[in-house]
Amino acid sequence: MATYYKTTGEVKEVSPENGKFFTLEEMQKMVGGLIEIEPLPSGRSIVVNEEGKMIGLEKNQRASEEWLKEYPYEKYPYNNDGTICGDALIATEEELNEPEDDGEIDEDVAGAKQNGER
Repeated sequence: MATYYKTTGEVKEVSPENGKFFTLEEMQKMVGGLIEIEPLPSGRSIVVNEEGKMIGLEKNQRASEEWLKEYPYEKYPYNNDGTICGDALIATEEELNEPEDDGEIDEDVAGAKQNGER
């Protein structure tokens, strides 16, 4: 389950609408615009508004704290201001990626289509 951090300080557990992965539209709605996905050392990733700092979105204190737990200044001093702006989502790789089609044909589906079944 993913965690949604709002600039109001609200933090809540969320799941993708389809139960598997967040769609681009879901993520854009959550962060209020274009998304940027940054991997975290823990194996999760944070999704933020790509233009959050440039357009002056409010600092997200709780998400910034989570960022600094993953990327402490002492260990990552360069290009790390520790500030997340706007609402943010922290999720697993599986929750952020639509499964790839492996190219294999599902024999049951192919057979049903060939026989005119649906």
